[in-house]
This record gives sequence, structure tokens and C-alpha cells, in this order.
Amino acid sequence: MRRMIRTGAALGLTAAVSLSLLVGAGAELPGGGGDSDGDGYTVAVSVDLSGDGAPGGGGSYTVHVPPVCWWVPLDLAAMGWADIDPSDPGAIKEYVTENILPGYTGHAASGRHAWPDVDVFDEAIERYENGDSITWYQIASESPDAKPCSPHVHDVSDDLGNEIPVRYTFFVTGSQPEPVIDPEDLAEAARDVMVIDEPEVDRNPKMAGSSAGATLVNIATWFWVTNPDSVGGPDGERTIRADVAGGDVWAEVTARTGGLSIASPSGSVFCEPSLALIEWGDADEGCTVTFRRASIGYANGYPVTASTEWSATWEGQTQDGDAVGGELDPLSRDSEVFVPVAEIQSIVRGLL
Repeated sequence: MRRMIRTGAALGLTAAVSLSLLVGAGAELPGGGGDSDGDGYTVAVSVDLSGDGAPGGGGSYTVHVPPVCWWVPLDLAAMGWADIDPSDPGAIKEYVTENILPGYTGHAASGRHAWPDVDVFDEAIERYENGDSITWYQIASESPDAKPCSPHVHDVSDDLGNEIPVRYTFFVTGSQPEPVIDPEDLAEAARDVMVIDEPEVDRNPKMAGSSAGATLVNIATWFWVTNPDSVGGPDGERTIRADVAGGDVWAEVTARTGGLSIASPSGSVFCEPSLALIEWGDADEGCTVTFRRASIGYANGYPVTASTEWSATWEGQTQDGDAVGGELDPLSRDSEVFVPVAEIQSIVRGLL
């Protein structure tokens, strides 16, 4: 179930979350953005990435996430009313107070709460006359809940829905609050760009001569990763943290793997990260596979898949300072090498 972030009842949302809608705010990471196609509307968010799983070692990047809600210029015509310029506060007041608000009576009276008090309309006109560029805005959301973006939420009776958010108000043109971001969406974006390399493996033995590179049947073949980060080091862990630039929203993802899987048609093994890091000759115990038969019929040798499976959890903070967290979809990485396996024939003669 998707959580919606509840904000305070003041107009201070601009300080709560600072997002950059300019792609050039930092290095751009994959993920689409800024449209309503595909999986839905997304916005570009300027974040600071850190942790051993951060691309490029960390820094300022732009990721794309779906906002919980955001502000757009008021479009009365789209709601079935007159086509009024949202940057004309006098015309907005006249039409809304004379044609819209009087219709909220009886069972529809609660709809009046979506609009601000009349003195807000007067304030918009006064500021416009004093030279400010004013635009009326409305909350847009892909869910029914507009409360996270609302400047004020009215407490009403249970039969009216308990809470009704103000959905319409004015701002100086272009200074409307930034979209509200759910930390879980930020965590998913961080997980998607997390650097976890495919495991690269080496092995021993490797025969010379006519069977160059081959290992032997029924002889333990030692495998190890040559890129330790691919198994998260000896602890099997990688992390990435995303902090929204200039805001309080953040999310940190921790990926954990139980170890390295080596799988082939003739022998497999699973080794915890600490074993997968041990090179042949460095210890008495390592990650070994015993092939039970020669790789006859495989032109290049047995296909051997080296893979890791990663669970992913996250923790973070909402714009209100609430601690949140949970689980994310797991990650996996794999690579393939070919291992020829030879069989040595020997004859043992007894003594007469």
C-alpha cells in the first residue's frame, strides 16, 4: 500500500522540499521524467547521492520520481466552468464568488472548503495592483488525496470525510510550492541507480598444454571474485543514500547478499561473501566446485553462471520529519564464463 505524506497546515511548503525542475542541476540519471506517459507523471529531482553504492562515488544528480501532488495553473474551463485567465485575480474573484461558491449549498456545502476565504481573493488583487505577477493555482494529483500539498486542511464531520483540503490558492507567478515527494519513491529511484557490479570470477586449476585452461573431473575447482564490491565485500552489503537538495526528505537503501552462486550443468555451489573473496593459495578453505564429468559436448566448456541475489530495504524521512521505511524489490546480478573440464585416464599396475 502506498503511503501519502501528510504536511502541515501552513503555506511554508516551499521550504519543506526543494526540488529542481531543471535537468541541468546535476548529472542526469536514467528514468524518464516530466510527462504523463508510460508509468505516469514524473518530475526531475535534484539529489545528493552518497554511500558505497552511489554512482561515480556520489555527488549531485538528477533523478526522476512520481510526485504525490503538485501545483498547476488554475483551469476553470477544464472543470466545466468559464475560461478565465488564472493570471487575472480580479476576473478569478468575480467568477468564483458569483458563479461557483454560491452553488455549494445543502449536501454540496462541503465543496466550499476547497476554496480559500474571500479575503485571500482580495489579497491576490491587492498584490496584483501593487505590481506583483499573480497566478491562481490548483493542486494536481494522480491520487484522490490532495492533503500533502494543501496550504490548509479543514476538519469536518465524519459524514463529510473528516478532512477537506484547500485545493485552490494564488502564488506569485512561478513561485508555487515544489511537488511533494514520497521518500519511498525516492528510495526506489536510488535503488534503480545503485552500483552493484556483475561478479567477475577467476579459478584454479587451469591446465596447460593440449588442455589449456581446463580444470579436472573430481578435482575441487577454486573460484573467487576479482571485483570484491560485486559481493558487497566480506559483509555482503552495499548502501546508497539520496538527500533531496535543500530539503528534509531523504531515503537510504541497503542491499544485502548472502553470497555468490556458482552454477553449471555438472556442479554448483553457493558461498558466503567472505569465502567468495578468498583467492586460491591464500587459505585452506575457499569457494570450490567439483565437476563430476568432463565437458564433452560443450565446445567451449561448461557454461558457468556466477550470480548474486540482493535483498533491499530502505529507511528515510518525510518532509514533516517522520521516520519511514520498508522493503523494496530485490536485485540480482550475474555473469557467465565457460569452463572446460578434462578427464585424466590413468592405469594402476599391481606388483607381481
